[in-house]
Amino acid sequence: MMNEMDKNSSKILLATLGGIGAGVVAGLLLAPKNGRDAREEVMRHLNKASDEVNSNVKKWTASLKARTGKGSPEEEQLVMHGSWDDVKRQLRKNYADLTEEDLSYKQGKESELFERLQTKLGKTKDEVVRMISEFNISK
Repeated sequence: MMNEMDKNSSKILLATLGGIGAGVVAGLLLAPKNGRDAREEVMRHLNKASDEVNSNVKKWTASLKARTGKGSPEEEQLVMHGSWDDVKRQLRKNYADLTEEDLSYKQGKESELFERLQTKLGKTKDEVVRMISEFNISK
């Protein structure tokens, strides 16, 4: 009688182990993403959220500066390294969705250019000014 019980226990144990193995294989094959992909996706979402918070804080700070009048007059000046055509080419290279109208520039009308670029790129005025002034145009 013990032999039959041992045989049944062995069969149950083998069936259980087979079921666990099949479950693990099915889980690996049917899992939507591996651990690395899931971590990368979480990091992308966190980076995007961080960028949005950072952008909103910068916009709020710029708005506060404008209201209190503490923005310096130097912020209105456009400083470029190279000609406007060179800078415009670099902007188009970095931001393909910018149009000719977005990039139209007349000396003395810098604030209009800044406003268009702020709207189109989702950046603050300080970021736009810094970005343009930091372009290193080499010929």
